Amino acid sequence: MGGVPGYGPVEPEEDEPVFHHEWEGRMFGLATSVPGGLSRQRLESLEPAEYMSGYYERWMIALERGLMERGVLSAGELDAKIQHFRYNPNARPTRVVDPALTERVRARMYRQRQLRREPISPPAFAEGDCVRARDVEHAGHTRLPRYVQGKRGVVAALHAVYDFPDDVVPGGEEQLPQHLYNVRFPASELWGESAEAGGTVHIDMWEGYIEPDDGVIAENRSDT
Repeated sequence: MGGVPGYGPVEPEEDEPVFHHEWEGRMFGLATSVPGGLSRQRLESLEPAEYMSGYYERWMIALERGLMERGVLSAGELDAKIQHFRYNPNARPTRVVDPALTERVRARMYRQRQLRREPISPPAFAEGDCVRARDVEHAGHTRLPRYVQGKRGVVAALHAVYDFPDDVVPGGEEQLPQHLYNVRFPASELWGESAEAGGTVHIDMWEGYIEPDDGVIAENRSDT
């Protein structure tokens, strides 16, 4: 949500705990251990009020719907359980201890994956190139921030080649790995007169997110 007008500044919480409530830890465990139960596409398809309900709250809503879509959970079962705990607030959830399943989940959580991919083409941009973030409509998950679309920046660094994270459109072409760049945007380019004077914002962007720009970008930098 960072950078979207109208949501105010990000206010860091000093000494913030990993989880503010016990149920948040349970929610994290469920989201991690249920294969295919939670996805960014499902999270980002929530209604705005649901998405803004809270971080783990939206995880819970998306996971519930994912389980119902797969036939693992029914709406009636969910409603019955909610009613049970509403009238029995001190009741504890039932637990099923399965050491073999626990070990499989733990192994999946800590499995290391190779993130870098071999390049299939040379990078289209170099450090110092002026670029513009593409202005595109995207119905699924994307790492291209809405507030940066159509804005101009400068390539600050070239990282490596990584899998392209956007959702694959059903029936569409395979999303091949792409070069990943760090692009520096003047804060004034993003937010105009309301921006902090001299500030810049660095955003990691896949090659498909940017296009060449012939303009000259004036920067008075105080990096963020």
